[in-house]
Amino acid sequence: MLLVSVADKLHNARAILRDYRAHGEALWERFNGGREGTLWYYRSLVEAYRTRGLGPYVEELDEVVRAMELEAVR
Repeated sequence: MLLVSVADKLHNARAILRDYRAHGEALWERFNGGREGTLWYYRSLVEAYRTRGLGPYVEELDEVVRAMELEAVR
């Protein structure tokens, strides 16, 4: 079940990054937590999944979240 969860979050993070690149800062209005809360949530997921030993899936999620974080602070 955790693999399904991490796969879903990876898909969602990719979609957020793609939409951020297309729509810019307006994207964060979609989320109750705004930019800071959403980035915090996805970073927290990476750390939680990492403790569960989900290897390559977590590393890929980490890469996408890192890209979200880097692009969001520009």
